[in-house]
Amino acid sequence: MALPNKTELRKEFLTRRNALDPEARARQSSLIRQRVFQHRAWKNSTTLLCYVSFGSEVETHVLIQEALRFKKRVVVPLHDPAKETLLSQLSRFGELGPSHRGVLQVQPEFRRLVDPSEVELVLVPGLVFDRRGGRIGFGGGYFDRLLPKMPEAVRLALAFDEQLSPDPLPLEPHDALVHAILTGKEIIDTPK
Repeated sequence: MALPNKTELRKEFLTRRNALDPEARARQSSLIRQRVFQHRAWKNSTTLLCYVSFGSEVETHVLIQEALRFKKRVVVPLHDPAKETLLSQLSRFGELGPSHRGVLQVQPEFRRLVDPSEVELVLVPGLVFDRRGGRIGFGGGYFDRLLPKMPEAVRLALAFDEQLSPDPLPLEPHDALVHAILTGKEIIDTPK
């Protein structure tokens, strides 16, 4: 039997994630957030890049607000239709508004671009992950192009337990790995 390809895996794991009961998603998001706060990379970082959660993703809005409260320098992605991902500092949650895809991002009047090399911690989204640190996102390649620009940053993936593949993912040379995966049940440190 042939192993599923990336397109099939995206569809399967997005369906799984979307099928999670909203209360279960909220409960797991809270547990994952606590794992982030307890992680040494969180404690040691001053500048962090966090995706702004959308749809059925692990919720990051509270996490971002807590990071701002703790005086961390919060950086969020700016997505544009040209597939280039820029980063902007976020000073307060109210600076966010919908983008062309409906995802919240810093509105033009508040943008302060940040060089990716300044990021010390990245909270990475995805649809499916494996225990080697492999991830598959929506297929736009935003994070796969962005992560190599921050070679010193610790990469923590945030995922519901249901987003873990029991099998290694079909990765390509350009696919960027994560250093750990934080789920509702565990922290998975991936092989270096």
